[in-house]
Amino acid sequence: MNAIELSEYLKPIVSACPLWKDKKLCMELIANPVAGGFTQKKLVAEHERVLADYSTLAKTKEQQCKSLTMNVYETSLTSSLDEYIQKIVGRAGMPEDSETFFLIVTAGGDGTSLEVQTALAKIAFDIGGEYSQIIKNRITVFRLPFGTGNDGSDGRTLRESLDLLSTNAHFSLQKAIRVNCRTTDDQAENGKADRSLKVLPPWYAFNIASIGIDAFITHMTNKTKNIFPGNFYKIWIDLACIFYNVIYPSGKATIKIYKDGLLSQTLETSIVFCLLGVSGHRTYGSGQKIIPDDRNVCITKKMSLLKKMMLKEKFKNGTHVDNPLAFFANADKISVQYDKKILTQLDGEVHLLNPKNFPLTMELTEPVIRIIESDNLPYNKGAVPVYE
Repeated sequence: MNAIELSEYLKPIVSACPLWKDKKLCMELIANPVAGGFTQKKLVAEHERVLADYSTLAKTKEQQCKSLTMNVYETSLTSSLDEYIQKIVGRAGMPEDSETFFLIVTAGGDGTSLEVQTALAKIAFDIGGEYSQIIKNRITVFRLPFGTGNDGSDGRTLRESLDLLSTNAHFSLQKAIRVNCRTTDDQAENGKADRSLKVLPPWYAFNIASIGIDAFITHMTNKTKNIFPGNFYKIWIDLACIFYNVIYPSGKATIKIYKDGLLSQTLETSIVFCLLGVSGHRTYGSGQKIIPDDRNVCITKKMSLLKKMMLKEKFKNGTHVDNPLAFFANADKISVQYDKKILTQLDGEVHLLNPKNFPLTMELTEPVIRIIESDNLPYNKGAVPVYE
């Protein structure tokens, strides 16, 4: 299956979706052709079965949107997805398309959806004005699970995702996490030395932003995946327990936690990692339940190798909430001062920080990305429902 074939499966499903009833709709399919959903034979076969089922059923239903046009864009190392998103937003601002709604469907891993959403967030926050309103009111992002992790997709499975287009659902506006720090010449040099260590904040995340061992695991997983296809995250969890502190010795962190604009807590401790989620009930690393309840901050204090090995399963399955080495809180913003080099990650994108890059801030933005949510979510994931 290729991107064109995927678009043909999706066309009747989107046409029959009541969310765009009587609206002119343009679907922009953005596909990563090397993602597992297009290259792994077993996964491709399963996806085609699911898509065929939903597409066949949708063809028996009445078309809901007034009209539907489609464009397909395949990502590559030489293409600029950022520029393509700018063109979509620019087109939405043209008088002849003032009544057209846009659906951006991402078919790739978390990196593809991160790139799309970051481009939209930068336009909304840096340019603002009418373009911010266009992004919030007329451009919807729908994230299909075509990668290996899929923690940022709209559903862990393809069926779960497609159900949002055929059952009771609504539009919501999702917040982002903006991460900022001091910039130095070192960051540019790191970017040249290692392509995955990109440069120049602010950076954005739409699931989880963190510093520490999990960023190291993500970084090494990305590097391994560039050589061998597959999901190596769980392997690197085990290896990181042994090697992380050798490469990144533990330093002292001063962490300030803010809620509703006010400082609520200050922690001074050596850390294994510190993270902020867009909301509670978030996973990363292909389903690791790192934030298993309503709280969106998790900080883990320094521990011995033996304790790391003993507790790693608890951090995978979400049963670490009552462990004294894990600290949880609710926050709109956290500020971190740190005295050693350390990695930070944002939905799988990794950056290297040195002591002079601190303080580092992670904070929730205003709601900005228009998504689709089920009417029957079992818990709040931090998005604001849109009623039209």
